[in-house]
Order: sequence, then structure tokens, then C-alpha cells
Amino acid sequence: MNTAMRFFAAIVLMLGVSVICLCVGSVAVSPLEVIRAFFGPEGGAADIVRHVRLPRLLLCFAVGASLALSGAVFQAVLKNPLADPFLTGVSGGAAFGAAVATIISANFFFVSSAAFLGSLFAVSSVYVLSRLRGFGRTSMVLAGLAISFILSSGVLLLFSLLRSDEVHRVLMWLMGDLSSARFGMALSAAAFSSAMFVLLIFYHRRLDIIAFGDAFAHSLGVARSDVFALFWLGALLAAFPVALAGVIGFVGLVVPHIARYFFGPRHLLLLPASAFIGAMLLAIADALGRSIAPPYEVPAGVLLGFFGGLFFLILLLRRGE
Repeated sequence: MNTAMRFFAAIVLMLGVSVICLCVGSVAVSPLEVIRAFFGPEGGAADIVRHVRLPRLLLCFAVGASLALSGAVFQAVLKNPLADPFLTGVSGGAAFGAAVATIISANFFFVSSAAFLGSLFAVSSVYVLSRLRGFGRTSMVLAGLAISFILSSGVLLLFSLLRSDEVHRVLMWLMGDLSSARFGMALSAAAFSSAMFVLLIFYHRRLDIIAFGDAFAHSLGVARSDVFALFWLGALLAAFPVALAGVIGFVGLVVPHIARYFFGPRHLLLLPASAFIGAMLLAIADALGRSIAPPYEVPAGVLLGFFGGLFFLILLLRRGE
């Protein structure tokens, strides 16, 4: 199957996933009712599809695509196949910011804003340390991990000051809860993800060159400023969706490997393939979480944690290491 056919198959699969995600949940809706919901009157199943499941599906697509793109960027920039967006401290910073906002009883908008600012603080700390101390890629990862540990410990300290209901709110957010999705939020996330995707496509040749090593990249004119620009693009791609949907792991780690297997290592193809697969994977995880034990929901981040762990166990067993 050539590349064009693979992308066509991915688009068809994405449409099928969209219909399934709009159908399943605590209240089952048939595909025919889903179609009627877009053309028929308000009320009943139409309200569930239009106002609850559709914005949630759009948010899943935007968040999943952003995290997958971020993972593809970091694996190229850090030249580490196990690189993950959260290695830069994004998750720890977001968790700390969200916990602080919850303590002062802020609404969802301020909790999300605090999470985003916390993410930027963590990433900025890693960036400043890297520039001041001349860190290499390995040291950059270690700095991100150190800052993540510090901020995660800060979150646990704040938990001791929170009431039980507030702790539950923060924990649900930390597990990747998408139940608060609204159209405005989903459209903002989609616009952000699309804009960042366009920027990354502009850098796709540099990503190809960087993946071959520093000496090769320098000889072909890739400046250090290009590497840091890509670092910031990857960090922002992780920070914004985390602020909206909470900590959702393994998408940025696993999806680029899946996309690379089917579409090859060239970033002109790898980036859109990662976005497609990441969007579908998070949408499927969210739909499963709504369907496993209705009326309760299992956060998508929890299911993706299971999936990611199993994925790496299978890789280890196949390689015999």
C-alpha cells in the first residue's frame, strides 16, 4: 500500500472512529440518530450528540494530535526514541499550577490558566538552565526530570492543605479528564494545534537533519537557535493541551513510533501521521472510558497508561531484551 492510500485509509478510519465515539457512552445513540442530530430539531439524543459528545470528540482530536506532534519533535530534537513531552517538566508544572488554583477555589478557566503558566514556568526553567550551563541533550532531560520531581513533591505538599473534595478534583484532572469539554475550549485547542502543525511543517527538513546528529546538522546549516525553537514548539504543544485536559501520558511517547512504522521517518509524512493517530487514539480511549462502567467514567489518561505499559512490554518481549 503506497503512502497516499495509507493516508486515505487513516482518514476513513478517523471518520469511523468519530461516528463510534458519538454513539457510545452511558446513553447509547445509534448511527442514524447521530446523523439526525446534525440536521434535526433539538432535544433528546440530538442534545447529547451536539452539546456533550461532539465538543468532547473535537477536544480529544486536538489534544491527542498536539501531544503526538510534541512527542515526534522531542524524539528528533533530543535524539532519544524514549523522549516524551513530559520530560521537560510540563506535567509537574501544570499539576502544581492547577493545585494552587484549586486551593484558592478558582473556576475552571483560572485552573486551566494556572496549569498553563505552571507548565511554562517548568519549561522556562529547563530552557534557562540549558542556556546558562551549556547543557547537552541528556543533561536537558535530567534537568526536566529534576524539576518535575520538585514540582510533583510540591503538589503532594499542597494536597495536605486541600479538602477531600478539592483533592478529588485535582486528582481527576491529573488523570486526564475530558468531561469538562465545551465548544469554545475545543475550538481554541483545535486552532492552536493547527497553527503549531503548520509551523512544524515549515521545520520538517530541519527535523530530518537534526535526527542524524549535531555534527551533520551543523554542517548543513541548522543553527542552535533552530533546535531551541523546535524545543519551544514541542513544549507549547504539550503545555496547552495539558492545561485544558489534564495529564495524559504515553500519547507523545507511543504514537510517533506507530506512525514511523507505517509512514517512515521523514517528518513531512511523520508529523501528519502522528497527528492523525494521536487524535484517534485519545478519542478511542475516551470512548472506552465512558463505556466501561456507566454511569461512571474512567479517565482517558488511565486507560492510555495501561496501553502504554502493555505496548512497551510487547516491544521488550519481541526484541528479547
